[in-house]
Amino acid sequence: MGSNYYLYGVLEAPEQVFLATLGLERQAVTAIPFREIAVVASPWQSEVVPATPENCLAHERVLAEVIKTKGVLPFEFGTLAPDLAAVDSLLRRNYSQFKRTLGKLRGAIEINVTASWHDLKAICEEVLKAHPTIAGYKREIMSRPYDQTYQDRLRIGQIVADALEAKKHSEGERLYNDLRKKASGACQVCMGKPSGDGIIFTGAFLVKRGAFPDFERNLLELGSRHGSRVDFRYTDALPPYHFVDLKIVV
Repeated sequence: MGSNYYLYGVLEAPEQVFLATLGLERQAVTAIPFREIAVVASPWQSEVVPATPENCLAHERVLAEVIKTKGVLPFEFGTLAPDLAAVDSLLRRNYSQFKRTLGKLRGAIEINVTASWHDLKAICEEVLKAHPTIAGYKREIMSRPYDQTYQDRLRIGQIVADALEAKKHSEGERLYNDLRKKASGACQVCMGKPSGDGIIFTGAFLVKRGAFPDFERNLLELGSRHGSRVDFRYTDALPPYHFVDLKIVV
């Protein structure tokens, strides 16, 4: 193996394991053990890791392969160790923290869900119907010459945008809370954030593998209740990126 090691994350494994997928620069990936845990690593020749699309995808691909069968604590992209002694030291110094966190998250996967309005124009019309004063003000402005109403048009545009964001936040909260009932953990990745593509929220949900069918069923039922008004997209199983806060001692 090379003089350096690229590190992907830590999992529970009492012995060396070779993964079926390839890592950065198509290098073989192995889990290097220390007692009951192991660090997922592959050879790396340089002292820096360029954040190219290929390298980022390879990093994610390895972690996605691991999470199919095992829990893993993901490291940040670009984490390196200069040699096997440094890998051993990393595992030894952080053993208690790694072991405790792995036990806490055992059997858990992360699912990211994005909800967005199917037809943003229709939602804007809903906002105007719900605020007749705004609608009347807009009609009045639009009936006058453009050069006489420039500032008014800017003002009404901001008023509508503010009302739309308030609607986005309130609906996003309801949808998010409905989904978190079937999850063992949840956090808001994006809630009520201004967006021209109609995104209501993006949430990360921590789900036990055995409970995923219930979570997915709840998600599909939620989508069915909202018909063509709200679109839901969700990821495959991910490592618990949003539920791991490691302070690694090197």
